[in-house]
Amino acid sequence: MDSLKKFTVYGPKDNLTLLGPQLRNETKPQYFFEYKNKDIEDEIYVALYEEHQKLINSSTTVNVVIKVTPDITYIDFIVTGGRMGFRGSSFTSDTAEPLIQQTVYDFLIDFSRRLGLTMQETIPSAAD
Repeated sequence: MDSLKKFTVYGPKDNLTLLGPQLRNETKPQYFFEYKNKDIEDEIYVALYEEHQKLINSSTTVNVVIKVTPDITYIDFIVTGGRMGFRGSSFTSDTAEPLIQQTVYDFLIDFSRRLGLTMQETIPSAAD
């Protein structure tokens, strides 16, 4: 299962620059990279997550790339790996924690709503 979701987030620059550090603090990625270009006021954040489910012997990787410009923030949300269980059934349990991709996705949506940002999903082109 591979999926790519692209988002464009509009709002005040002060709120847009909070997204990367808050993502790191709230979701605790395994790896987090940060780059700030002071000349053109761009910031790039990359967060990497990995989750392994022993019962179905499956690993899922989530990559979040955030590019903050003075007016707009671009988010690439990439989920790779994972698989369905035996005969098409996936492992779910009432006591199981939510999947990492759902946790990160929910954070991005919730963060945008709390700070009054406008988040729009864009359809990736074939070249992406």
